[in-house]
Amino acid sequence: MNKKTLLVLTCALVLAFAGVQAFAQSSADQAASTASQAGQAAGDTAAAAKVQAKLQTLSSELNLTDEQKAQIKPILQDEVQQLKSVKDDASLSPDQKKAKVAEIRQSHKSQMSSILTPDQQKKLDSIKEQIQETNPR
Repeated sequence: MNKKTLLVLTCALVLAFAGVQAFAQSSADQAASTASQAGQAAGDTAAAAKVQAKLQTLSSELNLTDEQKAQIKPILQDEVQQLKSVKDDASLSPDQKKAKVAEIRQSHKSQMSSILTPDQQKKLDSIKEQIQETNPR
């Protein structure tokens, strides 16, 4: 074999291996992206389930109207999303997380208070007191 043919074959092999590696890398990136999206979708599903469960509990305990449910649902969705963000924030200390959670809960409580009737608000406060007595922190 002459040098020119050997050089051409060597270049062809290098290009073939580079193409295989690029394809493998591309496949790995796609798999990682798909796994990340699946994890995010699972997190979204879990958050949606939490919101739905909390809305159902509030609805049955407080006899919410359909209009109240429609107004409260986005408040609960925002609360769950913010609480998850605090939980996932590694830059916050446990005390900072606790304070932020209390702030988020208070903010959402005041938003919900404007939607509930005075009787519903009293009932909700009573339920929360019972929970605190049952589960002291």
